[in-house]
Amino acid sequence: MLANTRFAISPLATTVGALWLLRDRVPAGGGSWRWRVQDAVRERKLVLLGSLFSGAWDYVPDFLTPQPQAPETAVQEELHAVAGTGSARLCWELQVMARGVVEERLVGRAVPVVIREALERGERDFAERVAAELYRLWEWAIAPQWMALRSRMEEDIAHRAQTIARHGLSGMLAGLHPRVLWGEDQLSVVSRFQGRVPGSTGLVLMPSAFATDLRMVIDSVPAAPAGRQPMFSYPSRPGPDTGSGPTVHVLLGVTRARLLADLHTARSTTELGERHFLAASTVSYHLGILHRTGLITRTRTGPRVLYRQTPRAADLLAGPDPR
Repeated sequence: MLANTRFAISPLATTVGALWLLRDRVPAGGGSWRWRVQDAVRERKLVLLGSLFSGAWDYVPDFLTPQPQAPETAVQEELHAVAGTGSARLCWELQVMARGVVEERLVGRAVPVVIREALERGERDFAERVAAELYRLWEWAIAPQWMALRSRMEEDIAHRAQTIARHGLSGMLAGLHPRVLWGEDQLSVVSRFQGRVPGSTGLVLMPSAFATDLRMVIDSVPAAPAGRQPMFSYPSRPGPDTGSGPTVHVLLGVTRARLLADLHTARSTTELGERHFLAASTVSYHLGILHRTGLITRTRTGPRVLYRQTPRAADLLAGPDPR
């Protein structure tokens, strides 16, 4: 395993990691990305992704995150892999999702109507529709911030490489995440799932800018072809400014920070007031401050005045407060 362990940066795994924010508890002050993803799912009509990440199950199908074949794979290649998912794998993973696993007993879970109806059109069509929705989410929410997100993950990998140089690969694995345990030449993961993976298989380690916990992708498809390595997506270390510098909420105040995060798309004062349960006068006051500091633009469209983040604001949100 030690010889075959490698790091990878995956645009698609990052996109799926952002979807997990819809289910995970986001720490206080870190909800701007969650709002952005919620808006994308609603406004871009990502009905299949919304259904897959809104159920009571703990498991979401692994075909959404194909194994990266290089240190960094183009998102188009990853989406092609999702669209080409085989029928046997897709059906098996959806069945595992729908049943759930609790204390080694299968527990029935209803499959959302949206997913059932989509499957009636065939597994290939279902996989292609999911890939198309993932691309729209990537394009709408992740791609504009990809350089900042990628930089944060690269910094994490560089830190892990330094740890390997000083303490060996076993030392790096031991400090990867509290649920990852290394001892007696064996890597163990604290989980309610049980299983063993051959030591010669190796690992793919992917830092995540969004993960709040360790996520594992371990092939459980019966008679699956050998060669797919287990993948760990783990929370990346905070960027250089997140540990000691002030957060966006501290710099701007909670209300202004929330309004700014919500302006990844153009909105009016009335719309912001309704979305955040604020009086129009209160919204106008905060927007005036954000506009004077160069963090938002103001555009008149007929009788409406629309506000939107500037690139400077997007960089500020993606840096100190990316989640």
